[in-house]
Amino acid sequence: MAEIFDRLLMRLILAAFVCVMIYLYRYAHVLFYPTVKRQVLKRINPAENPADSLHLFSRLVGIAVIFSSITFNESSGVFLSLFHLAVWGTLAIVLYLLSLYIVESVVFYNFDYTDEVLKRKNMSYAVISLCHALVIAYLTRTVMIESENSLVILLVLWLYMLVIVGFSVKYFTYISKLSFNRLLIQKNLSLCFSYGGFTLGAGVIIASCFDQEHYDITVYCIQVLLKTVLSLIIFPIFKKGLVRIFPIKLGEERGHESHVEADMQSLGYGFYEGSLFIAGAILTTMIVNRIQFGTIYPFF
Repeated sequence: MAEIFDRLLMRLILAAFVCVMIYLYRYAHVLFYPTVKRQVLKRINPAENPADSLHLFSRLVGIAVIFSSITFNESSGVFLSLFHLAVWGTLAIVLYLLSLYIVESVVFYNFDYTDEVLKRKNMSYAVISLCHALVIAYLTRTVMIESENSLVILLVLWLYMLVIVGFSVKYFTYISKLSFNRLLIQKNLSLCFSYGGFTLGAGVIIASCFDQEHYDITVYCIQVLLKTVLSLIIFPIFKKGLVRIFPIKLGEERGHESHVEADMQSLGYGFYEGSLFIAGAILTTMIVNRIQFGTIYPFF
């Protein structure tokens, strides 16, 4: 009975410890977004600026996702395990925030957080930022699991992941009919749902490429790259196939060319593109990762 209470007490201590680390994250957020100092350090009113609330709390969800990859092993000692949790938790938060800052600097290079969120309350910007927060959190979690508590391997895989994500976000302009910059300025919600589906789908594909056995870091990186290239080949096939299977009618097809632009900016079209991206990504991971050929040809 005493052992049960000891384990319960230890879990309560760990929960309080994680809450302290998340509290420190609240102040670390200010380092990357100095303009939100007043919003972060005071009581938050979600109704005052929904876009700002979505932007801030999406990071909180991301932190929770990352912490799910950190383990606590009491067999190595309580204080040593707490130290391990503190070091890796802090490192995870830093890498996560730095990753978000780099990715959003690439995607939102023509936009400013202060103008779009604090002044214009752009929900499209906030939803896209939400998708970035969730995808980067999931990928950071995957990289931390694959690193197996090795700091060197973690840094190598993290940089490798950033390079792949940086190229993938640029892929959106080639497979979507929506104009990213123009629609984001117009606060168009069709864009955020389409881009959100693309981002989540890309995150699923990239995470599946990193999720594999590895014994040598060089061979592992080559395998990740090969699977990424293979995914780039397979994904357009599903994208075009799904469009053929589920064709849609726009204004031009109905004889009203002026209605094409309006139809593409509607929420329905945003849902349509976003769903195609997610479905195509999931099917791509099935083809790339779930097919085992075995030994087809005999060895002599």
